[in-house]
Amino acid sequence: MKTWNVLIQLALIAAICALCFWWLYDAPNHRLRLKLGLDLRSGSHIAVQLIPTPDDQGNIIPVNELVRQQTIQVFERRLNPDGTLEILITPEGVDRLIIEIPEMTDSQKAEQMVQKVAKLEFRRRVPNIAKGIVEWKTVMDGKYIKRAMPESNMGGGWVVAFELTDKGADIFGNITAEMVGQPLGIFFDGQPVGRGANEAEKLERQPIVQEAIRGGRGQISGSFTVEEAQELATYLNSGTLPVNVKVLSSFTVSPTLGKESLDSSVMAFAGGLGIIVLYMIFYYRLPGFCASIALVAYALIVLASMNIPGMEFVLTLPGIAGFILSIGIAVDANVLQFERLKEELWHDKSVGTATDVGFARAWSSILDGHVTTFIGAFILYAFGTATVKGFGATLMIGTVWSLITAVYITRMLLEFFIYVANVKNRWLYGA
Repeated sequence: MKTWNVLIQLALIAAICALCFWWLYDAPNHRLRLKLGLDLRSGSHIAVQLIPTPDDQGNIIPVNELVRQQTIQVFERRLNPDGTLEILITPEGVDRLIIEIPEMTDSQKAEQMVQKVAKLEFRRRVPNIAKGIVEWKTVMDGKYIKRAMPESNMGGGWVVAFELTDKGADIFGNITAEMVGQPLGIFFDGQPVGRGANEAEKLERQPIVQEAIRGGRGQISGSFTVEEAQELATYLNSGTLPVNVKVLSSFTVSPTLGKESLDSSVMAFAGGLGIIVLYMIFYYRLPGFCASIALVAYALIVLASMNIPGMEFVLTLPGIAGFILSIGIAVDANVLQFERLKEELWHDKSVGTATDVGFARAWSSILDGHVTTFIGAFILYAFGTATVKGFGATLMIGTVWSLITAVYITRMLLEFFIYVANVKNRWLYGA
């Protein structure tokens, strides 16, 4: 009965490890399915601060949780319009965001994309008699735009066509009905959009409303290139930032530096794991061999856990450090168990009994060590900055799986050799 119980549990462990390997390894591309941080690949890293901003009525919009979430959503739509990039936006404190844009090494362009408020306004010309000037007053903004897209016109140039929401279509129709024969100014972030070498020329060439525009469709022209039209459409589709932002710092990681960091991390992991395996086998013999197999299973399970849909971890250098540290914790648990096992063998107990008693007596110390480590990692994750959070997150998940693999998988492997393979030479178990 004991033999079949061990075999069934080992078969289950092997199936779980095989499933983890299948889930983790991307066979067509010959790589692991892991999201890597910018320190392990190329890209731009930008830290921004959200600034309280007055609205159209002059009331100050405060920076709070709602505003921060709205800002994150705008950035995600703006920086990743087709959803193919692994943009990472991490809140830091109440009014700061860390934005990581993979594969973008043009820091100036990245900062420009982040800093634009992207506010579209339709304005009408109103004379200011007191000042003796003509002003442009906003009659509608871009929040009613449902969709925008670049299109080529008859002359071979590019325009941005837009479609309004139902409410926006009604408002726009009423406004243009009142403005027949008058210029309709189109402004983006406070600057006129249109043909012209300077602002004065663009203002003079704003389109004249010929008739009421119904149906909720229109276009913005301005001698755009295809890139400029695509960029403006992206801004309009992503929406307007609720508040202004200030870039606090930015830097880029080159592809070469990212590859070197990744290669060094892999070498450090492989080298450290290899040394641990050799030491455990040399010093603890058969239990050390079982612990080494459990460590390989541990690494597979932890890395696969980082790739659960909707909960994917972004692996950074601090995250790798947390992962490697959790391997050390797993080894420490095995050391406690094996030392207890040897003590029981020295008291002339059988190999099976020594294993049961040794594991039971080491359990309380192992549990205490893992719980305290998990609490420390949770504090780092809860209160640390973005990089510290990565370290804390990987250390937490590694600690949980370390407890399971060090106690359960190692013991099942030992019981396989004791009860199935009938290996009971006391020297092989450290006596």
